[in-house]
Amino acid sequence: DLEQFAKQFKQRRIKLGFTQADVGLALGTLYGNVFSQTTICRFEALQLSFKNMKKSTSIEVSVKGALESHFLKCPKPSAREITNLADSLQLEKEVVRVWFCNRRQKEKRMTPPG
Repeated sequence: DLEQFAKQFKQRRIKLGFTQADVGLALGTLYGNVFSQTTICRFEALQLSFKNMKKSTSIEVSVKGALESHFLKCPKPSAREITNLADSLQLEKEVVRVWFCNRRQKEKRMTPPG
């Protein structure tokens, strides 16, 4: 049953020396659907909620480069700029909007206070 599988899965992962993040990336490589460390943790603890699970959008390296380049020039684009960027990169507006939000948060974490 699922509880037993999750328990054996965790034991095997630890025995092989893999982190939860390693497992999430490996699943992405094998099946094209990357899982976060948090998702693997919730699976192992049998705390997954299927109601609000949304597939994570994976963005190609070249597209990430274009987003990063735009971010360096303008970290807080307007709604119109997001729409134009999404259209030019063939992404959904929401994906671009969330990418910029996440990137600004990353910038905050990387910049020491003061």
